[in-house]
Amino acid sequence: MLDSLLTKLRGVIESVAPSAETLARRETLAVQGACCGLLMEVARLDGREAQRKRETVAKAMREQFGISDGALAPMIADAGRPENRLTSYYEPVSLINQRCDADKKARFIEWLWRVAMADGEIDMYEDQLVRKLADLLYVPHADFILAKHRVQNGAAC
Repeated sequence: MLDSLLTKLRGVIESVAPSAETLARRETLAVQGACCGLLMEVARLDGREAQRKRETVAKAMREQFGISDGALAPMIADAGRPENRLTSYYEPVSLINQRCDADKKARFIEWLWRVAMADGEIDMYEDQLVRKLADLLYVPHADFILAKHRVQNGAAC
């Protein structure tokens, strides 16, 4: 009884004045959610090979963040729901720009290309979105093009 009361009290205190560890965990989850949301935006653009594209999103999230399959499945399912489509790229792009260095953003652009290419080709809408996101993430054009060529030529990440 006392343990459950203390647990509830800790929960209330964390919600009002979160610890540095809790804030760091929330920030990490927010960046992961932003990346997953943007990857899923590319995945749903042309509607072909949806399962293969979701698998590529999962692979990207595992590689970029080391997320377990148990935590990854609900994140991808949530980002894939029609009601969770992004209406603005401002929030996820801002989070990524604030928290990721140039190298990590360039690798993220390569993963966006991998998701777009998961069905064997990059359609014009996928190309347009990845190009737009690269610009918003301040990824140099040379890195953007090199990432695209690596994916088109089948180079491993």
